[in-house]
Amino acid sequence: MISLLTFLLRLGLALLLGAVIGFERESTEHAAGMRTNALVSLGSCLFTLISGYGFLDFLTIAHMQIDPTRIASYVVAGIGFLGAGSIVFKRDAHTVKGLTTAAAIWLVAAIGMACGAGLLLVAVLTTVLGLLVLALLRLIERLLLPQQFQNSQQVHIEATALGEQSMSQLTESLAQIGIRVESLAVRKEQGREEISLACTFPDVRALAQAADRLRAFPGVQAVSISATDGSSTDTGQAA
Repeated sequence: MISLLTFLLRLGLALLLGAVIGFERESTEHAAGMRTNALVSLGSCLFTLISGYGFLDFLTIAHMQIDPTRIASYVVAGIGFLGAGSIVFKRDAHTVKGLTTAAAIWLVAAIGMACGAGLLLVAVLTTVLGLLVLALLRLIERLLLPQQFQNSQQVHIEATALGEQSMSQLTESLAQIGIRVESLAVRKEQGREEISLACTFPDVRALAQAADRLRAFPGVQAVSISATDGSSTDTGQAA
């Protein structure tokens, strides 16, 4: 049986390494942050300690066989339910969000188990490699696949009758600053038009330029922009 100090060292390191991975997730505004990942790592470490050292007394009983890998295997299977809870399918955007966070939770569970098994250096090195994947590869992906990281927005415009030509000029004006219009819907009511545009834009600066251009169009009275997650920004009424 290992000492209490060794138990605390493994548990403390598991908690710390899980929190480090969680900090990276929370800094990029993902659901599973420091507390979630720290608890997953700590719990996995404790399960591994229980599996390895919690049933040593039973070894003295005749004809008693214990498989210390059973609890570890159930941790691997069970952590999938927690990871699945962070995965969200967005029907409007036809995208799946949270897969990387779910994979991070799965990794943190393995790190916690490594700490529980006494593989402390392996746990630290795995944490470093995990951070490289989460932080460094994201930057590389943004350079190689910039279109995959364009943000989706819903642009709502209140205006008097713009006409087909003005509508075409409106979309062309947005295209000039790198904003692609995915879909367009127009609803007319009592001499007014409510226009909804589903757009992807490369950065926040392009979004601000789009708001200025839209407000400058003749007949446009108000412009509001909302993200696909439901948050909304009111850019105000046109002068």
